[in-house]
Amino acid sequence: MSLLYKSLRRVGYVAGRALRETGQALDRAGCALAGNFAYKEQLNRHRRIMNLYDKAPKVGSNTFIAPNASVIGDVEVGDNTSIWYGTVLRGDVNFIKVGKNTAIGDRVVVHVARHGLKKRDAPTLIGDNVVIAHGAMIHACTIEDNAMVDIGSTVLDGAVVSNKAILGPGSLLLEGQRVPTGELWAGSPAKFVRKLTEEEMAAISNIAQKYRELADKHDEYHSLDQKTLEMMKDDVYDNALSTNYRSERYF
Repeated sequence: MSLLYKSLRRVGYVAGRALRETGQALDRAGCALAGNFAYKEQLNRHRRIMNLYDKAPKVGSNTFIAPNASVIGDVEVGDNTSIWYGTVLRGDVNFIKVGKNTAIGDRVVVHVARHGLKKRDAPTLIGDNVVIAHGAMIHACTIEDNAMVDIGSTVLDGAVVSNKAILGPGSLLLEGQRVPTGELWAGSPAKFVRKLTEEEMAAISNIAQKYRELADKHDEYHSLDQKTLEMMKDDVYDNALSTNYRSERYF
């Protein structure tokens, strides 16, 4: 049964590829026949790392950038940092600097401003061992070492999240505001909530390390070709059948 299943999967893969190539050939032939009246869909191949003007991103070693993330222009990313799915770092009118061992979660937007408050330079600076959770907006501000910006929060121009500080989920840190070291702020606009415990402050760098370990697994799978992934999928399926495995979540 296992051998038959694998054979059918491979036949399906070959047949599907042939049909797709045939469809593409027919589309090109149809466009040629339609001439100037043909509608041509323009496909844009995604680039994770993109130069802008004379600026090129600098990416450290062992850094994970998800396939649909974008690092654009004057951006520097430190070693062992992870930039997750759908995230954009856009250094166009100023620069972005991200430290080491930092995790920038899914759908985060990091941008800059040409001039911030009081006409000062307004880049975005993100330190070491920082955790920026999913859906956050980081704009022309500073996130110091070992700090955390929780899910869906916004940090505006000139604001600072200090070392070992946390901005709670769904919060808005206004222009020029600062979250002091060792404090939890939350709300819209954000206000002081309480002091952090030593365990909570230490947990921030631990979370960043866990993200790094998880990023290694994602990076490993993205480096595999389609054939290897299909074979791995077959092996997992076979092992599940041989051990009579059933997950309560799916069965």
